[in-house]
Amino acid sequence: MKITIGRQDLLDAVNKVKTVVSPKSALPILSHILMETGESQVRLTATDLKISIECSVDCTVEEPGSLTVSSQRLASIVSELPGGDIQLALAESNVVTLKAGKIETKLFSMSPDEFPPMRSFDHVEPIIFQQSMLKGLFSKTSFAICSDQTRYNLTGLLCEIQDGRVTVVATDGRRMSLCMETENIPQGLSVKVIIPGKMITELERLLSGDGEVKLFFDETQAAFVFDSNRLVSALIEGTFPNYDMVIPKKHDKEVCMNTAAFMEAIRRTRTMTNDKFNSVRFMFDNDQLTLRVVTPEVGEYLEDMPAEYSGEPMEIAFNPDFILDALRHIDTAKTCLVLKDGMSPGLIKPFADGPVDNYLNIVMPIRI
Repeated sequence: MKITIGRQDLLDAVNKVKTVVSPKSALPILSHILMETGESQVRLTATDLKISIECSVDCTVEEPGSLTVSSQRLASIVSELPGGDIQLALAESNVVTLKAGKIETKLFSMSPDEFPPMRSFDHVEPIIFQQSMLKGLFSKTSFAICSDQTRYNLTGLLCEIQDGRVTVVATDGRRMSLCMETENIPQGLSVKVIIPGKMITELERLLSGDGEVKLFFDETQAAFVFDSNRLVSALIEGTFPNYDMVIPKKHDKEVCMNTAAFMEAIRRTRTMTNDKFNSVRFMFDNDQLTLRVVTPEVGEYLEDMPAEYSGEPMEIAFNPDFILDALRHIDTAKTCLVLKDGMSPGLIKPFADGPVDNYLNIVMPIRI
């Protein structure tokens, strides 16, 4: 194999795929990137056996073939090389040579035959979405994905396509985030899968605001193809909680606040919390919200702010980090907080001439 490729093009492609490489893998080949030539392209692939990323980039192919090279070494070397073209070739004894001007580097390689094959979806019909739509769904919900590996079925994002609607849901048991989209969703589809959190992170990083993305699903794996990228992931096996049962149905107390002002106030309350005492009391009465924090050995914080509320006076406590995570993804001027009592979950949603129902966050209260 022998190719000539732009230094920045190669660096961009390496940086796209190397994020899935595990530095402590028991299999040495998994620390490498596989490079395979096409007619006028080179295809780079990296995998940790659960997630694989493939990226194609234009180059001049002088001798077709394939090779593997350490992802860490390749990224480090190419990032330090001067601009211009790089000649990359596989010599005898599995040695990869990089030439850039008067600079020559040699790296030891491994046989491409040892690299795990990437799953093909040639006989699966794709589902086509807009990249911007899918990225928006993921970014509004992924923060609630559970990081506790003992709750494996919650460490991913539920993606459900049904009746011309796509719904994505994430929960860690203390909060839940749900976002729906109905525009340009094909009718007649029925899909319900749990996509691993690591895969969602990679998709958020690589999806752009333009163009389409093709989704392929089978019983155990999923693929996302867009631009020059292809990502394949194993799906999470298990049962995701019934999210519809979690959504409060009988909450009758509604509070509306300016989103930006509410977010700023919550940020201020966090300055008075700590890891052990991380709760804020919300007290509602006569168009006013009072925020109060009492933290032993730290101090006390109190702030009043206007709020559209006319119900019975009530008090509830929440983790301020959970409230902030939800508010960061609300893009309306007002936010609606729907409550029942001080012991029931709170429902946070956008407000635009009325509550918006296609995006909601549910947060469990903290016992006062």
